[in-house]
Amino acid sequence: MIDQEAQKLKIFTPFETKTFRVAQPVFLGRGSGSGILLIHGFTGSPHDYSFLAPFLAEHGYSVMVPRLPGHGTNAMDFLNTRAEDWIRRALDAAADARGLWKKVGVVGLSMGGLIATILASTIKVDSLVLAAPAFGVANASFNLVPLFRFFVREIPKNPEEIPQFEDPELQTLSREYWSKHMVPALYQLWRVKRIAWKKLKHVVVPTLFIASEKDGTVPLAAVQKAYDNISSQRKEMMVLKKSGHVVVNDVEKELVAERILSWFEKTMGGA
Repeated sequence: MIDQEAQKLKIFTPFETKTFRVAQPVFLGRGSGSGILLIHGFTGSPHDYSFLAPFLAEHGYSVMVPRLPGHGTNAMDFLNTRAEDWIRRALDAAADARGLWKKVGVVGLSMGGLIATILASTIKVDSLVLAAPAFGVANASFNLVPLFRFFVREIPKNPEEIPQFEDPELQTLSREYWSKHMVPALYQLWRVKRIAWKKLKHVVVPTLFIASEKDGTVPLAAVQKAYDNISSQRKEMMVLKKSGHVVVNDVEKELVAERILSWFEKTMGGA
């Protein structure tokens, strides 16, 4: 009976599923003033904010970093989540944040930037940072995902593309999430991107865009196009010279953190 009910609900998470320690949600600070909600990217986890989250907390902000469904666990769990699950989790986190803090800032990385855009058009927040938001993808074949998802389930990556880690948990996550392109999940990312583009014109909150010339995943031109099309009257663009895609945790992470801190101080009046 349980299995039948699970099938009706489309619950196919492996029995041994767990969230790895490095991917656990993060909550720092207990203040009721200003807080920051950080939304990670596609196949990422709260670990993406391992530098920025404590940095903001050290400067007086409360910080919340939820784990999006299917992330930080295993590939099968991931493949049984949809765009709606990821967006709903972020909306719930924003509602929690608004109940805890007087002012709420949001940072979204990559797909998290798309979700943050949808969020800011849907629920009241006070300030927004879109870090390498995936409004476009460098690999042109990404636009064909809606078609070839019917024929291909996964595409292996070249060995040199797969990140290696000394931490055994990160190495396991690399094997589960970063060793191949999971086409059904990419289709869900494509759907998030399409929704975010439609919502962009409804975003009026102060917004800081961050992009990098060396980002091999999201082209600078795509971020610039989003910057040009957002309805926010108060907006700025930070362009990095050296960072890769995960701009909040790369070689210029200190510069990025300082700029984000400065942005929230200007737009929310500080912690």
